Amino acid sequence: MLIYKEKIKHNFFSTIKGGIFMNLKIREGNTNDYIAISNLVKEIHDLHVLNRPDVYLNVDNPFKKEQFEELLNSNNTNLFVVENTDNNELIGYSILQIMTTRNLNILIPLKFVYVDDFCIKSTYQKRGIGKMLFTHIVDYAKSNEASSIQLNVWDFNENAIKFYESLGMSTRNRKMELNI
Repeated sequence: MLIYKEKIKHNFFSTIKGGIFMNLKIREGNTNDYIAISNLVKEIHDLHVLNRPDVYLNVDNPFKKEQFEELLNSNNTNLFVVENTDNNELIGYSILQIMTTRNLNILIPLKFVYVDDFCIKSTYQKRGIGKMLFTHIVDYAKSNEASSIQLNVWDFNENAIKFYESLGMSTRNRKMELNI
């Protein structure tokens, strides 16, 4: 249970949980963050490999440096990181894209923020840090005049589903499959 959480100044937070005090900062990612983010991507990837080995290959590095640099140089993609400023450890990140609905005469034209990736390091989960990062994403979406925030989550990932639902998200549609 989060005992104390206060937004000290823009994107700086302090938290206490279980007697552990942390100063956190949410900021845009940069080239120096590659190794830490790559390790977090690996943590997520391993979960996906374990639960969907029919989809994901077990590779040593699922997030190549070239992909990271391409992401940082993209005009419609943003990377936010959560940094523990007490020890400069990156403990979370999210990759966001500003998108629009397809240009079809049957669809209402909308701008939305797509959460391509969202991760809080497993040893830091259940401390309110994910909620702080998601609140930052909501603020980002509002500042970009987006009408919604959308993401995909695997059905096996019940913890993530519960987390997103606790933040007010609901199921928009389902992607189904039949293995043959």
